[in-house]
Amino acid sequence: MRFFHLTSSSLAASLLLYLPRLASCQGGEFTLSCLPLTYQRSDPILFPGVVSPHTHVVVGGTNFNRTMSEDLAPNAQNTTCSVNIDRSNYWQPLLYHLNSDGTFEAIPFQGNVCVFLPCAIIAEWSFTVFFCRRQAVYYLNRACNYTAGATSCPTNGSYPLAPPAGLRMVAGNPMLRTYNDSNFAQRAMSHMCLTETDSIYTNSLPSQPCLRLRAQTFFPSCWDGKNLDSPDHTSHMSYPAIGDYNTGVCPESHPVAIFSIFLEFFYDVSNYTDYENWVYAMGDPTGYGLHADFVNGWTDIDALQNAFATCTGPQGENDPGCSITGGHVQGATTQQDAFPAPAEDLGLTAPIPALPGNNPVTGSASDRQTSS
Repeated sequence: MRFFHLTSSSLAASLLLYLPRLASCQGGEFTLSCLPLTYQRSDPILFPGVVSPHTHVVVGGTNFNRTMSEDLAPNAQNTTCSVNIDRSNYWQPLLYHLNSDGTFEAIPFQGNVCVFLPCAIIAEWSFTVFFCRRQAVYYLNRACNYTAGATSCPTNGSYPLAPPAGLRMVAGNPMLRTYNDSNFAQRAMSHMCLTETDSIYTNSLPSQPCLRLRAQTFFPSCWDGKNLDSPDHTSHMSYPAIGDYNTGVCPESHPVAIFSIFLEFFYDVSNYTDYENWVYAMGDPTGYGLHADFVNGWTDIDALQNAFATCTGPQGENDPGCSITGGHVQGATTQQDAFPAPAEDLGLTAPIPALPGNNPVTGSASDRQTSS
């Protein structure tokens, strides 16, 4: 998929140009916008009940906690995302800046504007036009069930399975500092450098200044059909066997295709032009260690299952027949987590002497990609 950054004037022109095409939308995706819920060293999937080695930024349901039972997320009282019945939690590592004096400070998220032209454009031109400065969660119709001999997915309007209640997933590996383009799990982690005139895609952190940085994570879309989690938190899920990380036929070992989930987290890096000093919370200056976690908290799985059929037409989630909104999309809102974050200085308001957890910086910014 190619992406193009638009100025406000070119956005308006593109809206007028492409809006009539939305009537041909074939149910390819629906989108949630979200605001941050909490910043903390917690990861209830990989480190349940204990402190996580590094800082995460979390969006979604207000029951995020270091210990999360299967029913905790869907019983949250609210969410920071724009679809009220999604009480799921989504999180990524926080991005920091290494200052010249050796201290670190968190790089801030940016903005509250999101306009998105969805699946009709993808289907017809294979690119997306966007103007978005808010954390976004995309649910996509990209993978299909394993079928012996199949080399591509059917085009008959069938849909994958909604993520089952209680499902937990992780994507990416925080320890990676090198990149293997033949590995789907590594290809699924990427970054977009947004400038005044261009958008530059890399799997690593960018090798140039940006106005905004978008950290992108694509979760595996193929499920073993049995387990909601696994001891290593990855083996119950897989990327497609035929196609690419973001589309295709599921493997026989993981035969059940589920909705593909794609996260975009935005950072305002305009005041941090020394891009080589951007570093993720786990001490990663390369960006190859980008990762994400998902705890399913949808309160109505049947409504979610029907979302591709009812929420992806010309009106999108504003359609009165949309199963997950009833046509009433709430704005992404700031909320208080029901479980306050543990007290710790994470560098959110002033520099700190070390990355939280005392994580050393490992790897080098010189190992980043230059462009793609």
